[in-house]
Order: sequence, then structure tokens, then C-alpha cells
Amino acid sequence: MSNPCKDAGTVDLPLDATRLLRPVDTPITVLTAGMDERKQALLRLAFKMHGALRYRLAADSPDAEPQLALVDIDGEGWPAWQRFRQAHPRLPAAIVTISAPEQAPAPILLKPLRMEKLFPLLSELRHAPSGAPRDWTPPPSASAPAAPPRAAPSRIERFDAANGLLGQACLLQRQGQDALILADGAPVLAIEGSQGLARLLCTEDRLRELCQEETIAIQPQTLAPLPQATPPRPLKPLLWQLAIWTSRGRLLRQIQADTALRLRYWPNLTRLAPIADACRISALLARTPVNLRLIARLLRVPPTKLFDFLAAAYCIGALEIRGEETLRIMSSAPIRRPPRPPAVAPAPESAGLLSRLLRKITGL
Repeated sequence: MSNPCKDAGTVDLPLDATRLLRPVDTPITVLTAGMDERKQALLRLAFKMHGALRYRLAADSPDAEPQLALVDIDGEGWPAWQRFRQAHPRLPAAIVTISAPEQAPAPILLKPLRMEKLFPLLSELRHAPSGAPRDWTPPPSASAPAAPPRAAPSRIERFDAANGLLGQACLLQRQGQDALILADGAPVLAIEGSQGLARLLCTEDRLRELCQEETIAIQPQTLAPLPQATPPRPLKPLLWQLAIWTSRGRLLRQIQADTALRLRYWPNLTRLAPIADACRISALLARTPVNLRLIARLLRVPPTKLFDFLAAAYCIGALEIRGEETLRIMSSAPIRRPPRPPAVAPAPESAGLLSRLLRKITGL
């Protein structure tokens, strides 16, 4: 198939006209400079998750002519940018760095890379008028910008969702049992696990206090007929709220940094207590198994809110925790999947694209 840019007479078209003649469904090729394989792998994942336009790395399509470029100057400093500009004087490009310089010859994309910043910048580069690079003199020091000091990581607190009021309520829900839950001998909650309902026998403030008390005696008792004045409510939204009150920004005990997490189904967030960034977290976890490292890199959500969501989703049965299969993002050796039992049907092809991409990242 002939290149439309080559067939347009004998006149060399400017770069802007070349971009206009590009077919709509043709991927946009992005050249990277100064980036290692791990950074390129994260860009590949971000490009796969972007639905409006198709992007690809020039390293994956050596025969394609790049339309945009991302130049990381944190490793070598400004010489990396100067060498890139000498090789590609008219290619639209952005500078990737952890600290923005006072003067820069191109748009700046700050680290850590965020999708809500990356794709608008790429769109801006695509529509920017082309032309010869403006005169620019690098700073006297050619070293990379100094990275700001990083705060020491705070200790992650954990809790066991099987204990206390939350654990007893979740157990009755999973077993489909009907029972009263007593706290220090006083009934506080009636669980109708067979019907998926619950009845509050105390105030919500009292329930919240009970979720925060680690040593209170919780025990079930056979459910007796309750007064009709006690209205039932759906059980899962209550478990979701109890999990938030119990978690308080702490991580579930069974989740490690490399534990694979996946949503079995998308929670109905309109009927559940709000958690910041719950929709973004759900969108990522519903696609493919991921771990805490990858969630933190892609979404940049506050850890306390992420831990609250994981606890709440786990307690309503929406979160699947895969203890045997882990995604080791930082490992240099690839993770080999355990052999599947013969009786288990293979996963559909449509659901395996992003999984294969993530497994490729884990092997870097």
C-alpha cells in the first residue's frame, strides 16, 4: 500500500499536512529517548488502556515513522535532549523529568507519569504547528535535574477482616445463615443471610464504635422473631460500610505488595458508601489481575482510600485475592503461571490481551 504522503505529487509535504493525511485508524507512533525497558513497558500499558486513539512505541514498530517523541532527561541530562534534536530537528517532542526546569525548549511532562496528563500532552503535540526548533542554550550544568528528597515510606498498618463485628457479619452472609449478633451480651445487629437482609438493633454511631473496638466480645445467637418496627435493609451495602469503618485506611492482612487482585464483578457504587477514586480503581481491577505496585503506579490514589476500597469490595464478595498467583512488577525474572487443572476451561481470548501485556511487564 503506497504512502499517501509520497503519492501527493512531487512536492514534499510539510509535517502538519503529513499528519492530516494519516488514516484515522493508523496508530500514532511515539519515539522514546532516555527511557529504559521498564518505563517503556508502562507506556505500552497506558497506550493499551487508551480507547480514543491508538498509540504505539516506535521501538515496537521500527518501520513506522514516528509522529511524536518523549525524551527523558533525568538519566543523562540535557545532552540527551540535544542529541535527540540533532537527529530529529522537526519532530514534535515533550521533555519527561521529575523536576521542571526554569526554562525548557519543549513542553514538560512531570514524573510520575499520569494518564490524565500524558494523553492531553500527546494530543497537544499532535496539533502543534511544526517548525524549526527555536534557539535555546542549555543550563551551565549539563547534569540531570536534582530529584527532590523522598520521604521515608510509612509503615502500612494491617487488620484481619475475619475478626470482630465485621468478621461475624461476613461469615453469616457467606454461609447464608440467620442470626443475631451480640456485642458484650447486647443485640446490635440481625443478619438474615438467607435473604440478603440486615436489621439494625442499635444506632449507626454505636455500630461504628463497635467496628473500632478490637477487644469487644462478639457472638452470634439464633435469630428470634423481631418487631415489625425494625425495617430491613440490604445486607451488602451494610457490609461495605462496616468494612470502611473497620479498615480506617488499613490493609487487609492477606494482601501483600505482589498479591494478584481482581474484581469478580463491578460493585454498584451508586448504592454504596462513597470512597474516593472507587470508580477508577474498579475500572482497573475489573480488567485483569493486578497488584498493589501496579495500582499505585497507574492510578496514584491515596493508599488509605485504596485500602478502604479493597476491604469493602472483599467483604461483599466482589474482590478476588489470588494467593498463589502474584504479579512481580519489580522482579527481573518472569513469573511462570502454574499448570492449569485439565477440568478448568481456558480463558477466552478477548480477556487475555491485557493479561499477556502485564505478564510481559513482569518479566522485565
